[in-house]
Amino acid sequence: MASYKGVQGALTALEDFFKGRLPADLSAGPTNARVSLLGSADIANKLNGNLLGIYLHRLTIDDHGRARYFAPRGTDNSGPQPELPVNLHFLLIANAGSATVEADLMSWAMVELANHSQLDISHIQDIDDEWGQTEILTITPDEMSTEDLMRIWDVFESPYTSTMAYTAKTVRLRLNPQRSEGPPVVTRVFPGGRRADD
Repeated sequence: MASYKGVQGALTALEDFFKGRLPADLSAGPTNARVSLLGSADIANKLNGNLLGIYLHRLTIDDHGRARYFAPRGTDNSGPQPELPVNLHFLLIANAGSATVEADLMSWAMVELANHSQLDISHIQDIDDEWGQTEILTITPDEMSTEDLMRIWDVFESPYTSTMAYTAKTVRLRLNPQRSEGPPVVTRVFPGGRRADD
């Protein structure tokens, strides 16, 4: 189960995933393409250079995992541990100085995610060491209408460029354990001793 850094860990792992696989014909000159996480401050300005951007535009709570609890691990006998399961909705944005590079960046990224649609602890543990050994993040294309996509781009200062929506399911964030309650008090014992005049 991830700490609150699980979302950041998943996004950084995705960025590293693409960086490690970016082919030489895109990363070397004269293309010099790069991969980068984009925040709201980045997207508020015009995008420059040949870039594959990853922009988290929405977080949702996973309906299927909302009432799920983790089984205790190892010697932990504290009982099931509550979680907050969240899905990451992100955009892949290909920006380039030419139509061919823009198309190559987006199609390459889509092929990589189709071939490797899961991230596990080997991708994330350096960022969030609380990630569980058996936890897997599954990345799938997101169903987003053109209208919804254009509404997102309407608030950006940068002009529209090639965009593909994806969802990463599920980052399981650790919650504080619930308070345990004991049985009701039925007897009170007070310390006592012999009185001095006995």
